[in-house]
Amino acid sequence: MNASTPLLTIDSLCFDFGQTEKTVDSLELSVKKGEIVCILGASGCGKTTVLNLIAGLLKPKSGTINLQSESGKKNSIGYIFQSDPLFPWRTVEGNLMLAFDLNKSLDRNKAKEMMQQYLSAFHLNQQVLSKYPAQLSGGMRQRVSIIQSLMFDPDLLLLDEPFSALDYYTKLSLEEEFCQLVRAKNKSAILVTHDIEEAVAMGTRAFIMSGGKLAKEFLIRLESSTTQTSSNANVSVARGSEEFAKHYREIWSELKSIISG
Repeated sequence: MNASTPLLTIDSLCFDFGQTEKTVDSLELSVKKGEIVCILGASGCGKTTVLNLIAGLLKPKSGTINLQSESGKKNSIGYIFQSDPLFPWRTVEGNLMLAFDLNKSLDRNKAKEMMQQYLSAFHLNQQVLSKYPAQLSGGMRQRVSIIQSLMFDPDLLLLDEPFSALDYYTKLSLEEEFCQLVRAKNKSAILVTHDIEEAVAMGTRAFIMSGGKLAKEFLIRLESSTTQTSSNANVSVARGSEEFAKHYREIWSELKSIISG
């Protein structure tokens, strides 16, 4: 795939739940490889509905969603929810090997190697593999949940407020680990969030959703960025920068205007 070719292209997307007013109305979006695109907006504005449409959990009333998956992969989308979908009767290793269990054509040794790489990336030790989800902290469960999605090797990751229930320190750690992994693996992600700080720290672009559309776009550039197109290299450092504060003020001003207007 050419670097300039969008991985995901959405054109004139419309959806409603049988009501007169459209939940999603002529929405347009393109996402390139390596991008983290954040969507902000008031509760009920349709952010999660957009993710569900992209994931195929809902069928559009009109418009198109085109994902240019590499090598024709079937499992090209990974969906990470606020509440983890881990099977409580499986150990962590059992949950992480779900991709292999569902597709026996995968190489087991390669799957094991991939699992070890992700454990290291998310700072989890070998002892966690024999534990059950109920024995893990919230942060550890969410790390395992993200790795479980990554084990299917998706091109695009959809995240629906996955860090919102975590304590502040764990949240920052996970944000940074996730950003680093997206860059290292050249993945793409769409993050739905209510947290402006999170959107600025993690995103390459941020949108405010209103009236069923992505009404306003913000291009995020921070001094700590390692490249012109990546999100910041260090989430905690970026939060203290002048550029961070400027982006925050711009987004908050627009969001407040849209919500109150």
